[in-house]
Amino acid sequence: MLRADGNGRNKQDAAWRQFITLLEYKGDVYGTHVVQVEAAGTTKECAVCGVESSKSIWVREHSCPSCGFETDRDANAAMNVLQRGFSELGLGWPESTPVETVTATDTADLQQMSASHVIETGSLST
Repeated sequence: MLRADGNGRNKQDAAWRQFITLLEYKGDVYGTHVVQVEAAGTTKECAVCGVESSKSIWVREHSCPSCGFETDRDANAAMNVLQRGFSELGLGWPESTPVETVTATDTADLQQMSASHVIETGSLST
């Protein structure tokens, strides 16, 4: 359909505009933020250290030569888009706080654990 006539690009732009409008509407309904960010370079930039490494389009894994971070290429791009969105909103990236584990000492039944042993990991820094 986009290749049929000279208006293919206009149809594609209209479809993206409608998609963004729907996202903004749902964001308002559910009380969340919808922010448009520049997606250029998100697949090449490391989500952990920010170093850019070039790769061919058929390479589906991201492997950072600087910090050694390895993940799926699309997951890395999604983390970069999320970081850019947080930055637009003036928020920081959630901390990478390791999970703290403790032994349940206040109960003999190991099927139940006291809520005092539940520790939240990671929070948005402002």
